[in-house]
Amino acid sequence: MAVKRRFAIPLSAVGLLIWLFAAWRLPAQQAAVPTDLENAQAHENPLAELSLENRALFDALRESAKMGHDADVVENGKKLLPALKPDTLLANFVTQITAGSALETGETSYALTLIKPLADAHPKDWHAATLLARLYAESGQKTLRDQQIAHVIALHKQTSDADFGKLHIFPIQRVRLHSGYALFLYPFEPLRPENSYLIALIYTSEGKQDRRIELESADVDQAFFKARKPGQRRFSIDTFRKNETNASWPDSQALNGFIDGIFDYDTMRDQMVNVANGEKLQRN
Repeated sequence: MAVKRRFAIPLSAVGLLIWLFAAWRLPAQQAAVPTDLENAQAHENPLAELSLENRALFDALRESAKMGHDADVVENGKKLLPALKPDTLLANFVTQITAGSALETGETSYALTLIKPLADAHPKDWHAATLLARLYAESGQKTLRDQQIAHVIALHKQTSDADFGKLHIFPIQRVRLHSGYALFLYPFEPLRPENSYLIALIYTSEGKQDRRIELESADVDQAFFKARKPGQRRFSIDTFRKNETNASWPDSQALNGFIDGIFDYDTMRDQMVNVANGEKLQRN
């Protein structure tokens, strides 16, 4: 099989946090206004009614999120959330940021208690929907995970949100490796040109992205396969690395092997984990 010219996936752990909350637009703090306009501003700016103490907590939470300090986000979020009026723009924003950081620090159960009610109350909120899918994956709730993935994909197909519409993937699960970890990304539909069904970004123990692994099902590979196994596809698992000599050059590619069958997230994820750990594919 010929080496494929690939597009780069410009994602990092910090970048994933940024895009997850990209569509939230809290009004910026504004200059002082005359007394007779203060009530109007309070309705326009959800931060205006916060006490000095709670505004300080919010600023600390937002700054910690920007810096990727998840433990600090969770600490500030736990203090701030009880003081906020439920199901408001501000409360929902803080809820999602706190839940996302709780997931990263291993407080999956706490994150679920925050996001599940929000996602149930706002089923078209893609921020909550995508985060809930990952929480189900991280907590091993396979049936709920698959149902939520289907819901997220359906939302993406019908969305009028430009930020959501331009996305092609969403994070679904982080898996520990023998050394480092893999962050799995789930495409809303197989990514062209090689029909990538699943992507794993591989990070070192120091948190540096090392390589990526893709589960592909290229159309060219189906030519002789379909006749022998109708209803199934031939998948390949390929590893891509940045060119260390010149970053603008195409990624290097290594074919790890083929898998025949129907796409199943758990099966394919486990095979990709085997590759990431330097182990052989389990033949089906």
